[in-house]
Amino acid sequence: MSFEESRTDTDAESALFEVATSVKQQLGINRDQDNLMGWMFVLPNVVMFLVFLLGPVLFAFFISFQDWNILKNEGTWVGLTNYIEILQPWPWENNFAALKDPTVNLWWYSLKNTAVYAIGTVPLQIFGGLAIALLLDKRVRGKKIYRAAYFMPVMLSGAASAVMWRWFLAADGVINGLLEPIGLAHNWAGDPATALGGVMLMAIWGGIGSNMIFFLAGLQNIPEELYEAARIDGASDWEKFRHVTWPNLGNTSFFVIVMAIISSFQVFGIALAFSAGGPYYSTTTSVLLIYQRAFEEGQMGVGAAMAFLLFILIFAFSYYQYRYRQSEEVDY
Repeated sequence: MSFEESRTDTDAESALFEVATSVKQQLGINRDQDNLMGWMFVLPNVVMFLVFLLGPVLFAFFISFQDWNILKNEGTWVGLTNYIEILQPWPWENNFAALKDPTVNLWWYSLKNTAVYAIGTVPLQIFGGLAIALLLDKRVRGKKIYRAAYFMPVMLSGAASAVMWRWFLAADGVINGLLEPIGLAHNWAGDPATALGGVMLMAIWGGIGSNMIFFLAGLQNIPEELYEAARIDGASDWEKFRHVTWPNLGNTSFFVIVMAIISSFQVFGIALAFSAGGPYYSTTTSVLLIYQRAFEEGQMGVGAAMAFLLFILIFAFSYYQYRYRQSEEVDY
């Protein structure tokens, strides 16, 4: 390249730089906001989010106000009719009939099943995972084998776990083979009174292992100097846990609790594979009902409306946990 060509390129770059500087001044962009390279790195992720996540969510919100035909890809505007049909009658009407009888209002009945599932599984998943993590964080012989054994249920697919547990809990299953000699045999998976309990048992079995991993990571980040200071002060094991372990697991426990609550309200795969919502709607959860309405019955508008009602509920729980966590934090 000759000297004249090099000088021409430099002049062109200078002119382009001056134009860019003038544009930034006109737009009010200062030097701290001038991060074009950062925006270029973020742009692909933003585009993917808008196209494949936010776009479908907004479209689902749009069709929740319509009687949508998925085959014709068109719908009729019905306003709030879908939401009104889903919520009526209210659960406190007719002596809480909607919570007792699925034929009165299946949405409220499925929401009750989901709430029972969450209340029965979340505490046991959290405290079970924490207890096992505390045991395996100590010097235990073969603790890597124990960690792998407790984490193994997490590696199984939900469908495989559901089929396995349905076989365990069936009238001629393994569990009844053990209980029959003492007269306690029962069709646990086929009885509406116990079928949801079978799904909950499966969820607890699978959820403890994943929570154990999170708590183990949190325990390993606690400085050993804190425990040494507690031992010097004569603290007991319970006092060490109360004043050292649990406060330092604040961020971990917050994450585990929020994720466990969200997962419990979104339970779908294991309920579908275990009994497809039966017997007599006893394992019909909110997400399973949304799937049945939208994809099995073709009521896309009703399914979308149910999905947004569930979103509002999950958002309220998550936001409450976030605000409660903020109020518990102490600034030093």
